[in-house]
Amino acid sequence: MNYAGDQDCGVGYVHIDDSEGLLLASLNITYNRRTKTIDRMAIDTGAEHTIIVSDAVDDLGIAYKNGDRINRSQGIGGADYAFEKTVEHAEFCGFRISRMVIDFGQIDWDINGLIGLDILIAGSFVINLDSMEIYQKLNQ
Repeated sequence: MNYAGDQDCGVGYVHIDDSEGLLLASLNITYNRRTKTIDRMAIDTGAEHTIIVSDAVDDLGIAYKNGDRINRSQGIGGADYAFEKTVEHAEFCGFRISRMVIDFGQIDWDINGLIGLDILIAGSFVINLDSMEIYQKLNQ
């Protein structure tokens, strides 16, 4: 993965929506030179990897194909399986990751995926729950 990002999230602080106890934001991904904004992505500091609901990206041509790597994840709801694809890039809060490997599968909640620690740590993101904003920590 290659990282490139603005220190101020491109637009400063990004508002986080609180929906039934889930912290929601948007994620942009580019696959086969087509970019899509995926809304209703939960910010999940307990998820090691980002996962996107496959139905949310089928219009980009992202689907399981024989030979795709299958990953198993364990959460509160039990075990889930997802297939892995490399996207041209993913962008969150102005922070861009080139050639990012993302899991695609199903999630039982009314969300389109989880923004995991693979993005949050790489981008040095700070979540301010008082103001319900997320931003990149400035290098000090």
